[in-house]
Amino acid sequence: MKFKTIIFLIVVAVVTTACPGSTYNNNQLKAIQQNGMDFPELRKTYYNGIHFMLCDFFVNDYSDNYTLQANAETKIIYSMDLNFSVELFLSQDVKTIQYAFDQEISPLDAVHDNYIIQRQKSLAEPTASIKKPTPKSVKYPGYIQVVSGSPYSNENPSAYFLATLDIEGEYYVFQMIGTHKNMGYLYDDFIDLLSSVEK
Repeated sequence: MKFKTIIFLIVVAVVTTACPGSTYNNNQLKAIQQNGMDFPELRKTYYNGIHFMLCDFFVNDYSDNYTLQANAETKIIYSMDLNFSVELFLSQDVKTIQYAFDQEISPLDAVHDNYIIQRQKSLAEPTASIKKPTPKSVKYPGYIQVVSGSPYSNENPSAYFLATLDIEGEYYVFQMIGTHKNMGYLYDDFIDLLSSVEK
């Protein structure tokens, strides 16, 4: 009899602790689905002299595991395992990066290309899409690229949406990172975020 009681208590504990998280996760995913697979609940977010619209589901991450700059802004949606970051590269940072290249290179190309190189170095079997100018909807010149790979060889691959913007001579790198299989429907959200950037 005691054995059945113990089993019952374990089942109750698992169910009662798992349900709230599951509901929370499902509510966020359901909200995105009901919004045509676009982020709902956008809010104006500020970072080092610029602002942009970011989904309210993102919360502060306080992690710099996937950024290059110490003063990066990092956010996460835990229920989707989705990360976001934005970093500012000042003129001294840019000069140092340019110096590392063998050939003469523009500040925008140097910051973006260096970030792609560093990202690929951090991944197992990385692949990168072609570097493209940001769409016309984005108010500032820049580049956008997608890098895919896994931080460790035995993990599921992740996709890294990467964009570098030249905002009046200051260079901002934006990232959105998630499981590769889930990132396809978020690319347009990343473009919308970039299009909302203003100084």
